[in-house]
Amino acid sequence: MINPKSSQYGISLLEILISLALSIIIILAMLRAFVTTGKVTAESSLGAKVDSNIMLGFITADRILQGMGFELSDTTAGYGTNFRILDQAGTAVNLDATTKRATGKFLVWKVSNTHCQALQSHANGLYLYGKDTGYICANLVKPEETLTKELLVQVGSTLASSGISNSTNKVGEINIEVQETTNCLPFGVKNNISVGGKYLVVLTANTYAASSATTAEKISNVTCLFNFK
Repeated sequence: MINPKSSQYGISLLEILISLALSIIIILAMLRAFVTTGKVTAESSLGAKVDSNIMLGFITADRILQGMGFELSDTTAGYGTNFRILDQAGTAVNLDATTKRATGKFLVWKVSNTHCQALQSHANGLYLYGKDTGYICANLVKPEETLTKELLVQVGSTLASSGISNSTNKVGEINIEVQETTNCLPFGVKNNISVGGKYLVVLTANTYAASSATTAEKISNVTCLFNFK
């Protein structure tokens, strides 16, 4: 005779349904965590790539800018005659009377009496026009888009669509600024005799690292235009 107290019971349908529900919730949570981790990893990878491109491009731009005015016969005229900042539309930007600064999206400079070079801050990054001998120019105006140009800093068209960059933090945006100064010297150079340069070029970019959705961390490169006195 079977003792009722020692008999074994199977799993009820309700217990099975509860177990399935809990399993589904755990699986969905794991999938959500996986998707979130993958998205963060992809954004971090893209942001790191943009930041490294900015730093490497700024190093290249610094080497180019250090040669500004090297082959010009008259470097005393300086801003407005031998080089100039332009805004996005190509309008000339004068040095502010108080701050002695001019900020824009183009920096155009003469490499000879007939040829120019230019840097452009673009949505895709930082472009250089006239890499070797320059391009023919009558004056310091916005270079034609059809001219051959080299991409020094590649930001990428997918940056904004990825959610990393928005209208507030503007990660990847680059600005070009000229500052009037006194006796600047190239980085690492110490000279107590010769007169230093009169102008600085400052390239500033909004980086991904340490930035938030509302505020971008900036990185800058400062180049002394030693040839302009």
